[in-house]
Amino acid sequence: MKTLITISLFLCCILLGRTSWAEERASLTVTIYNHGQALVNEVREVDLPSGSGLVEFSGVAETIEAPTLQVRSLTAPEAFVVLDMNYEYDLISVKSLLDRYVGKTLKVVLPDPHDRKSTVLREAVLLANNDRPIFQVDDQIFVGNHDAVYLAEMPAGLRPRPTLVWLVRNDGPPRQRLDVSYLAGGMNWRADYVLKVDRDNQRAALSGWVTLDNQSGMAFDQAALKLVAGEVNVVRPEPALMRRDMVMAAPMAAEQMQQEEFFEYHLYSLPRPVDIANRQTKQVSLLQAPEMTLNKKLIARYGGYPNPGQGTIKQGVDVFLTFKNAEANGLGLPLPKGIVRAYQESRDGSTLFIGEDRIDHTPRDADVELRMGQAFDVNVERTMTAHEQVGRNVIRYTWEIRVRNSKDEPQHILLEDTLFGDWRITTSSHDHERLDARRIRFTLDVPPSSQQDQLLLTYTVETRS
Repeated sequence: MKTLITISLFLCCILLGRTSWAEERASLTVTIYNHGQALVNEVREVDLPSGSGLVEFSGVAETIEAPTLQVRSLTAPEAFVVLDMNYEYDLISVKSLLDRYVGKTLKVVLPDPHDRKSTVLREAVLLANNDRPIFQVDDQIFVGNHDAVYLAEMPAGLRPRPTLVWLVRNDGPPRQRLDVSYLAGGMNWRADYVLKVDRDNQRAALSGWVTLDNQSGMAFDQAALKLVAGEVNVVRPEPALMRRDMVMAAPMAAEQMQQEEFFEYHLYSLPRPVDIANRQTKQVSLLQAPEMTLNKKLIARYGGYPNPGQGTIKQGVDVFLTFKNAEANGLGLPLPKGIVRAYQESRDGSTLFIGEDRIDHTPRDADVELRMGQAFDVNVERTMTAHEQVGRNVIRYTWEIRVRNSKDEPQHILLEDTLFGDWRITTSSHDHERLDARRIRFTLDVPPSSQQDQLLLTYTVETRS
């Protein structure tokens, strides 16, 4: 007797029940890279044939990269070998079922043409199943709504979930532990940081979060989670993944990820298993630094080539927050690249967003510099007051720089300039330091405008091209 299969408009309930493969799993580890790939490693108890035979291994990611598959027996490694492998991912769905019945007779529940509130069960031939099913009922073509379709049997070749089918040779025991690993696409992670700055701009709390994005077509239950930070070379185009920003309102967690050096990268491991649902964006705690010191800096940087005809240049003053990623400062963990969002309390106690910046992979004991925006009450104007040719390939020019501070208290400002060619400073109204082969810095204490309208800085540069 043939089994009658019903496809309704609200649900397709065919072989979608949970099978025992999840219960047979001994361990699951997901290592996610920040270029859209993940390494899935699973140990599972599997029943094997004696000699040669087929083994079905279901419950794998839809985005599995089949050439990366590795299988080995932990029970009898010398007695087990995979001879060939198929990845079967033609999954059961309403469309896939009906596609296999095109040109065949089935039963369909249609509206009763004589009674709007009733339906009738009719035999019909499915003519097509493109944007919607088209039926031939007797000598008429029916295109319209239907309540259900009855199929005589399950078509061959369809599976409820992606499955690996192996031809194996097993000379060992019938039940063994298999270690299976493969790379899968559609998984990504990024680091996001929240920096809460005290009112005095001298201390702050930093919390780091990892945002996971799983578009692999598979849910990972109770998985050991590892994250690799670093630029891993892959010989393929990176997949285009949707990124979603989340508002991080969760309280700080007590635990944080464990970190270790791995090859030329850094590996972060969550100390507890985690559930990662398919098509889910999830956040887990990376680090917590409840108290650290930082500095606020006002920096005006200029790097234009000297042009005597450009007139007065109005230059913004950037606001930076800087801190050291050191153990003595409550940190000392290599920081994966990501976005740092900074907040500060106003006088009424409300927390306000003050800026954000992106950091690159930052090793321990390195300095972190975050650009928050531009100062509102401090501005710089620079004017080239002299420009002359003083010799073959030698130019001498003079800058006059005016700094205004509209705040009520003095401001400490760093003014940096980029110079070109073989240069030297011939005269200067203020001391400067040489940062590298092309950059100089002036450190200025600018009084408030109530005490002095502006600070005037002048210096002359002689450069040979």
